[in-house]
Order: sequence, then structure tokens, then C-alpha cells
Amino acid sequence: MQTAGGHEPARAAHHLVPSEHFDALASGRGGPGAVRFLRTTEYSRRLLLLRSLLDDAARTPGALGPLPSADSAWETLAAAQERAPEEFRELLLHPQVGVWLGHGLRRLRHAAWGDGPLWTDLGHLFAVCAVAALRAGLPLRTTVPLRDGDAMFPALGLVRLPGRPRWATAEVVVEAGRLTVEPHRERAGPPPAGPEGDAPGWLGLRRLRARAAGHPVGVWLDDLDPYRELGEPLPPGRTGPDAAARWRAGFGRAFELLEECDPETAAALAAGLRSLTPVPVPPGGLVRSASSGDAFGGLLSSLPPDPVTFAVTLVHEFQHVKLGALIHLLTLERDDGAARHHAPWRDDPRPLNGLLQGAYAFLGIADFRSRHLDRAPAAGRAFAEFELALVRRQTREAIATLAADPALTAHGRRFLAGMAARLPARPADPRIRPGVAALAALAAADHRTEWRIRHLAPAPEDVRALARAHASGAPPGFRPAAASVVPDPDGSWSHARARLIRRTLAGGAPEPRPGAPAAGLALLSGDPSAAERYGRLLAEDPESPEAWAGLVLSLATADPALHPLLHRPELLRPLHRELRARGTPADPAALARWLAAHRL
Repeated sequence: MQTAGGHEPARAAHHLVPSEHFDALASGRGGPGAVRFLRTTEYSRRLLLLRSLLDDAARTPGALGPLPSADSAWETLAAAQERAPEEFRELLLHPQVGVWLGHGLRRLRHAAWGDGPLWTDLGHLFAVCAVAALRAGLPLRTTVPLRDGDAMFPALGLVRLPGRPRWATAEVVVEAGRLTVEPHRERAGPPPAGPEGDAPGWLGLRRLRARAAGHPVGVWLDDLDPYRELGEPLPPGRTGPDAAARWRAGFGRAFELLEECDPETAAALAAGLRSLTPVPVPPGGLVRSASSGDAFGGLLSSLPPDPVTFAVTLVHEFQHVKLGALIHLLTLERDDGAARHHAPWRDDPRPLNGLLQGAYAFLGIADFRSRHLDRAPAAGRAFAEFELALVRRQTREAIATLAADPALTAHGRRFLAGMAARLPARPADPRIRPGVAALAALAAADHRTEWRIRHLAPAPEDVRALARAHASGAPPGFRPAAASVVPDPDGSWSHARARLIRRTLAGGAPEPRPGAPAAGLALLSGDPSAAERYGRLLAEDPESPEAWAGLVLSLATADPALHPLLHRPELLRPLHRELRARGTPADPAALARWLAAHRL
């Protein structure tokens, strides 16, 4: 960094991605060495973002409001970097600092909004300065913004000064290895015993601890920082002592499992993971997790219920973290961003970059589940086989979709080839019983079928032509054009059949839901009455995507000649609707057989 007084242009420097790191990352792997390389490149990016934020703030009248100048912040940060380069680097790479930088720049460029004046977000810069000075052993007196009486010091903790206005300021003093906030002759800050402890007016960040490759691992459990999530700043959401204990225990057991199954991934996580933000458990009890390209080294998650799910969550989100950093260096696709692809794990259409991110995450999950399968307890073996078979099918399908998209660049195609090579050449795995593999195939087909029924809209003129042909008893005489992607506004999927498969494999009882469970059970057991049962559901609700998908699966499962239905299931519902409108309704199963007979 240059001091603020010397604004000469910096020499351009470029990071070259070593082939061994690129190929390792493309395969879904990438050990500690690759992660350390990505941290180096992300540090360069953070320095550029910091300089951009300061320059934009200096050009924007009133951007810092009642706070000190941008030049004073730059001088403090430059001095801290010179005195303690590693501590400064670690601070700038703190995930929440990255989220703040991105949010601040978007506010300056009118691409994001905040809940307060601009200076309340940009002024977080001086809290970063205070932590940098503390770590470097430099004296400092500065001013920080208060948000509802709170001031966050990244990777340290939160000062709480109740009774202040919504937006205010406080003086910060760093001297003799202590940081204190001194509003109106009061003093608050980390207790002498250490910043992780709480004290009057202070909440310390807590740590999750584990071991990898014989070395300690420490990750912040960040429930305080306003920039800990991916959108607008948030108030602190302190995790209670019991919940914090569950987080510590779960994190430790997940790392033990990773160390046992995949030491390289455990070591890579240890090299790159820096913070975990707890979020509420969503309705239905599933794990909610997320990550961001702004927050290298950070992830958000609700508390996973068991060590395997916790390990899968860590692997899943860290895959996104790695790919996000690589995308900052190389262009893997040149796409218009339109949401048009089926992602086997998502209910909504996805753009190309979203599908690539998802496929990469699920490639990592497939690798972990394969390594864990032979260690699965006997009681959970069938469930583990199913999850491995399903995630492999999902990933293979997504890679095939990606390969067919012309918007991938040369780097993107090389990356995708590495991903494809990681999957087994043959879908069959002798460790997975045929019956379980068949259930995984059914679950994958179920999602794909219902997605197509929900999100693909055939051309209206094709639907009318099919209706005329059906009414006249003549063959269609043409092949309908490819359907358009029209996202379904009703995003409420029940996933009843997939849940039923998982509950059955886990030894649970079917859910008490009239009609649908009986049809689903008939389908899973190969009962020929399944199609008739779904036909009755369609008589009650002829627009139900779930019932149409169940009908298609039932017919195609019972009769190989009806397999063509799986390729164009989106034709059925609008054709049935058109026939009803014409006053010539058709039996859904008979209509499906008519379409399949003409291989439409």
C-alpha cells in the first residue's frame, strides 16, 4: 500500500493460475496449497477494493459525514500493514470485511441501499482501522459510527452503548495493547482476559475449534457483525450458551469425520475457512446454508442435525468459496444471465453461472459421500447409498447440461472436463444395491419431470394443433418446437415422493397426507394402480404439477414403451387444459399414452 500522500500509480501485477492448482480445483479438489494460493489472490482483490472505496468516498461529497477523512484511514492502514503485514492481511481477508467492502462500494455506486446515511456504512472503515492498529501495536484515536448504540470491530467483538440515538458516533482509543470506546467519559471494550469473553458493554466473538493434520483449527462463530450475511446490514443476533455449545460440538465432530474420511479436504478447510454465521433453521427443518464471492473464507448455515450433514454443509459451501475465488481470476463463461437451465437440486430455473456453481458444489458432496459410504453405520447404510447414488446422478446430469451450453469459454470447458473426469465412468457402483440405485434414478427423474411441467411452456399454436389432432383421432403430423422457459410463480413444491423415499430408507412412516402418499407408495412399490391413483388426484385438481409428474413416472415405470413421456412431460398439462376448454376432455393417462405413441 502507498501512503495517502503518494498517489503515484501502482505497478500492475497479475496473478497467474498454476496449472496444478487449476486442474486440482477443476477436479473438485484443491488442497491447502491451492487454497493458500486463492487466499493470496483474494488479498490482492481486497486491496484493490479498499483503494476503490477510499477513492470513491473521497470523490463523493459528505460520504463520510462526521467521521475522519479517507486519507487518515489510508495512513493508518498503510502503517499497520508495514508494522504487522501478516496480521493486516488476515484482517483484510476476514469474510465480513469483504462483505462490507462490497456493500460499501455498491452504496457509493447506487447499486445498493442502506438503512441509514451513507457514512454509517462507509464509516465501518474506521473500525477496521482500529483493529488494524490494535494488531500492529500502533496508537490510534479515531471515530466510529454507532448503529443503534452498537459498534462492531471485525474479528474482535461488539461494543454496546444503549440509549444512544439510532445513528451516532463514538471515540475509539487504541493504546498499550487495549482498544476502548469512550463516549461521554464511559469506557467499553474487550476485557483484559481476552476478546472472546463478554463484559459490560462488550460482546466478544466466539470460536469454533477443531484439529486438522495435527494442527488446531479456529473459526469465528459470527453472530454479531452487521455484515455477516449477504444483504443489508443486520443487528446482532447473539446465540445463546446452549446453542453455542451445540455449534462447538457439531463443528468438532464434523471436522473429526472429515479428517477420518478425507484429510486433504479437512486441511484445505483449515487453510481457508475463517467464519461461520449461524442462521435460523428454515421451515421443514432442512439445513439452510449460503456463501458469497465477497466473503472468501466465510459461510452461513443453520445448525446441521448430525456430523455427516455438518460435514456435507462445510464441503458444499467451501466448494462455492473456491470457485468464487477462481472466477475472480478467470472467465469461465460469457452468458447473458438468463435463468433457463434445470438444476437437479433447485426448484427454480438457473442461469449458466448458477448451474456451474451448483454442479461444482455437488461434485464435492459426491466425493465426500463416496468416501464416507464405507464408514456409514449399518442402520444408515441404505440411506447413505441412496444419497451417493442420487448426488452422482444429479451432478452428471448438470455437467451434461453445462457441456451443451456454447457460452462456456475455453477455460470453462477445461474446467468442466476436470469436473467430468472426477465422476466414475460408469454410473453403477458395486457398493450401491440395485434397488437403492433404482430409487435414486426415480428421485432424479421425479425432480426433472416436475421441473419441466412447472417451468416449460410449449408454444400455444403447437398445443392447439395437438388438440385438433387428438380430437380428430389423427396423428399429430409434426413435432412440437422446444418449449420456452417460463418460471412458475408458484414455487411451493412438496417433494412428497423424494421425502417418502428418504423416510422409507430411514425406517420412518409415511406422512399423514390424504391421497398423495398412497399414490407415492404405489409408485415406489411398483403397484400398477399408481397411475390410476394419480389420475384420481388429477380429477380433483387437473392443474397439479405434482400429480402430473406422478402420473408420468407411474406410466413410464410400468411400461418401457412410455419412456418418451419423460422427455416432453410439459406437453401434457397444457394439452389437457386445451381439450377441457374445447369441451372434449380426455383421460390424463389415455392422453399420455397418445403422446407417447407418437414419440412427442
